[in-house]
Amino acid sequence: MAAAERRSGAESSRKVLGLLLAFDERRHTLTTAELAEAIEAPLSSTYRYLSVLRDSGLLEEAEAAGSYRLTFRAIGMARSARAAWGGVERLARPVLERLAAQAGETALLVKRNNTAAVCVDRAESPHPVRLQFDPGQPMALHRGSASRVLLAGMPERERADYLARLAEEAVRPPGADRRLPTEGELALVAEEGWTQSFEEVDEGIWGVAAAVREQGRLVASVGVAGPLFRLDQGERERVIALVREGAAEVSGAIDRLL
Repeated sequence: MAAAERRSGAESSRKVLGLLLAFDERRHTLTTAELAEAIEAPLSSTYRYLSVLRDSGLLEEAEAAGSYRLTFRAIGMARSARAAWGGVERLARPVLERLAAQAGETALLVKRNNTAAVCVDRAESPHPVRLQFDPGQPMALHRGSASRVLLAGMPERERADYLARLAEEAVRPPGADRRLPTEGELALVAEEGWTQSFEEVDEGIWGVAAAVREQGRLVASVGVAGPLFRLDQGERERVIALVREGAAEVSGAIDRLL
């Protein structure tokens, strides 16, 4: 009898966990019937499992009758998981080191912080080179390949507001006199997932960057930058391929952990 009760309890626990795992970014709101189907349980049992999750504060009823969604308490669990595996920085580090070695130039990992691009890690070139993109230093979103990938991935309304503010400023930041990217150009960057830049941040420096995504959502950019005198067209094409492959590798590593 005790063994049967233990099996029943374990099965109930699996069903409760199954309810939580039924939700994802695309299926963020589910009906009771959909949840019952997901865990292969009758509606009567599903209601009982749902009550456990509601009481724990992990699920709440959505606006539509008979539907449920995760609460913000689940965000804390996601942040805990992200902290445990170190996030994008840890996964990107070996890729940055390999890119720097293969390209012979500095490799960067860049993230967006509101309306600024910030280098969060970099692997140094074996050759002496000076870049303005130092770790922790905020940079404009419209200048340079790594920044422009992040700008292209912003929500459309936020991106339009950023460009409008920049165009209207009476006193503009250094280098802002350069032509701003158009919506069409940014849409192309968003679609292709990469871009390159010529002397947009540092004189004589070329750069290329590609998008790092988490289940399709842009979270960072991986890039390589170096002096044009070392990077003819053939070499630039080789580095572009390396960067795109590296960004795809980091994106895949993120998705495998989610």
